[in-house]
Amino acid sequence: MTNSSGIDDRSTSVNRETLAASLGSALKILDPAYFGFVMSTGIVSISFFELGITIIARPLAVFNVACYALLLALFAVRAAAFPKRTLADLRNRDRHWGTLTFIVATNTIGVQFLLFFDIVAVAAAMWGVTVVATPLLLYYLFVTEIIGTGKAGVSERIDGAFLLVIVCMQSLAVLGGLLAEPLAGYGNVVVLLSMSYFGSGYVLYFVVVTVVSYRLLDGPIRPDDWTGPYWITMGAAAITTLAGTTLGPGLVAFQGWEPYAPVIVGVTFLAWAIASWWIPLLLAIDVWKFLTDGVDGRPPIWVIVAPWLRLGFGRGVHTYSPTAWGRVFPMGMYTACTLNLAGIGTFGLLSVVPVYWSWFALVVWALTLVGMARALGRVFFSIDPTEEPARESV
Repeated sequence: MTNSSGIDDRSTSVNRETLAASLGSALKILDPAYFGFVMSTGIVSISFFELGITIIARPLAVFNVACYALLLALFAVRAAAFPKRTLADLRNRDRHWGTLTFIVATNTIGVQFLLFFDIVAVAAAMWGVTVVATPLLLYYLFVTEIIGTGKAGVSERIDGAFLLVIVCMQSLAVLGGLLAEPLAGYGNVVVLLSMSYFGSGYVLYFVVVTVVSYRLLDGPIRPDDWTGPYWITMGAAAITTLAGTTLGPGLVAFQGWEPYAPVIVGVTFLAWAIASWWIPLLLAIDVWKFLTDGVDGRPPIWVIVAPWLRLGFGRGVHTYSPTAWGRVFPMGMYTACTLNLAGIGTFGLLSVVPVYWSWFALVVWALTLVGMARALGRVFFSIDPTEEPARESV
């Protein structure tokens, strides 16, 4: 007679081993760009907070802080368990720019601690960590690109993720601008550092966006070449706008900085105008990608009606990858920066824009979240744990 209990025990043991192997494999290939999820969720919650829709903003803020803590724990375990793979990611041009999402995510969480929980000490600690980590990471990445072996052409090495350099700098300026007043004893130091990053990021944007635009114009672009991080062409200008609207009006409170306030407000409006110019082009290319990428013949009617549904739904047409969060963060950032710019009297008419755009950003965030949940489900329950799933480059 067959011992059904013994079979059940062996089956349970096999399932546990399979799950453990899947978890280990998923941890090993965990993409540094996943901090983009925290960036995106954070800025969407901040946008709805500033719109006064706290029923959406506060749950998202709590959820985001929990996810940030979880990601920190996962990456700490990954670094301890797979140190060689972690170091390899820093040398891999397809992945190492994604490490900058940690800086931006940390500053975004710092802003949330200030706005939602009024905990200055935690926000200041996070800003201090990123102030130290940012130059170390940026110089490492640039040195790697300049002196690295086997250098390919610009078109093969650069994509929208390169603009995370500017987003990283301006995220420091945003959080620093908010901390300048609470940290009254260190206000001038905080303003000096924040203005330094704001100015550097502003000028560098024009350099980097030129290179990225060259990448787009240099030869034909296939649908699978168009990845979420290309939206950072707009997002980098949007976060520059947010940094300017955070720093500019507040400069009048610090001796010696008053004359710069109107200058900062003026160049900030220019950054917003540039961000706004990008949006129709990005939307059009997004539609083209979702209607053609991996689609044989005529796309399904639901894709034609709402192309971004592919981020969360479909079988053969599901397009989610970790870099898809590079699309959501700029959308949420445009809401936040426009709201802040509209708060400066001269630009009050702009307040109508985020009232509608914010909901589109929320829908794309939700679709991307569904896509991420599906991708994680496949990793844990459906694939060979030794197989590395395909994904877009960062």
